[in-house]
Amino acid sequence: MKALLLTLSCLLLFAAGCGGEDSDSNGGGSAGSSAGAALGPDTGAPDTGIVQSSAFTLPDKLIVTTNVDLEVTALRQAFVAISGYARDFGGFVADAQINDDEEDGSAFLRLRVPASRHDDMVASVRNFAGAEVKREESTAREVTAEYTDLQSRVTNLQATEAQYQQLLNRAGTIDDVLKVTAKLDGVRGDIEQIEGRIKLIEDQSDFATVAVRMSLPPPVLAEATSGGLPSPVTVLIDAFATSFTVAHAVLNLVIVLIVAGLWIIPASLIAVFSWRRLRRPVEAVKAWFG
Repeated sequence: MKALLLTLSCLLLFAAGCGGEDSDSNGGGSAGSSAGAALGPDTGAPDTGIVQSSAFTLPDKLIVTTNVDLEVTALRQAFVAISGYARDFGGFVADAQINDDEEDGSAFLRLRVPASRHDDMVASVRNFAGAEVKREESTAREVTAEYTDLQSRVTNLQATEAQYQQLLNRAGTIDDVLKVTAKLDGVRGDIEQIEGRIKLIEDQSDFATVAVRMSLPPPVLAEATSGGLPSPVTVLIDAFATSFTVAHAVLNLVIVLIVAGLWIIPASLIAVFSWRRLRRPVEAVKAWFG
């Protein structure tokens, strides 16, 4: 029975092949001639001999990061305004910190914006009113090869998963089911891990990162006179400050002497009293022998 079915299948395939060749040989020329007649002798598209490829080319995947250090005069105002830039460019604030101290204030913003608006975002931060750029650095890391490799690995693993699924459907014993299920779970875990890495690369490449650190300018020192000497007011203030420092040191010394005297005076009185008590017997002995 099997041999008969095999023979019939071969005959059907042979007949189909012959029919296909006849139709190609007979209908191909007529189709070609009719197409040529429809288009006419000159179609406006010269034959250059170049075959146009319709293969899809992946765009380059770049992970772009920029760090900017700003010195601003109004910390809170700059913090709020630069945070708004990210939303204006279609991004968001990923991290925000601020220490609104009047003397030593600082702030940090980690902004995520679409990669196509990265340059606009950096230019807006750089040109913020009342700010001075102290440091700026940018890095771009190419991950196209890694991204393509990960996608190929996922495709291969998905094909392997489909094969294991077919084996699972044909498994006849519980032992076979358990073995195939274990293999299937392992392949599924690898696929999920790689897909997670792919999503991370897509997120990091689709959205650039702009990190902005803001700080207040250092305190302004007292202005000096035209001759390079400090002004009289500055000298007077420094003199008062120095006099208070000296007075404080003298007062501390007096306190130390008073506290030390509380121990020295009783010890001195005891020593004098003991000396007088011992001197009388000595004098009596001297008078006896004298």
